[in-house]
Amino acid sequence: MKKHELRTALKAAARVAREHEFFIIGSQAVHAYCKRPPAEVLLSQECDLYPCTHPESAALLDREIGRNSAFARKHGFYVDVVTPDIASLPEGWQKRVKPLRAGPITAFCLEIHDLLASKLAAGRLKDLEFAGAVLKFRLARVSTLRARLAKIIPVSAREQAVLSLTIVLREVRTLRRCPDGVGKFSRL
Repeated sequence: MKKHELRTALKAAARVAREHEFFIIGSQAVHAYCKRPPAEVLLSQECDLYPCTHPESAALLDREIGRNSAFARKHGFYVDVVTPDIASLPEGWQKRVKPLRAGPITAFCLEIHDLLASKLAAGRLKDLEFAGAVLKFRLARVSTLRARLAKIIPVSAREQAVLSLTIVLREVRTLRRCPDGVGKFSRL
């Protein structure tokens, strides 16, 4: 999803939910941190968000601009309404969000290290590829990321995140030595 598509999704979400503030807890949060995000962000068709003050509008948002909506068919992207409970996030993440504005709408985007911590805790292939791309672009510091991983609750998610980071760092080092990027996450 490109930044202008994200803005379109946010404007549609605001119209449907009658809400002007959202949290973005997925990969689209990277748009708040750089002008040219990794391909893994641009290729994603979804924006994981939830409304700040009207969480009860989740079903309406899903119906109107979710995966199976006319909006998704028309635009080629959609909103996936989620809650912070779905992600394993480091303590204090709410204090570190970064605002991304689309006119009168504000999307509070996960801080990049919190986002990576969540992705590493999930441990899915697409999350590891995303984390690898962000680290390869040098949008995050490994030392800060390690500190955030130590603040993930529950411990099982923390352990998964640390293991995932080890795999990602090994792969990023391999990719830096291999200019064509062939073999991306081949050992998974």
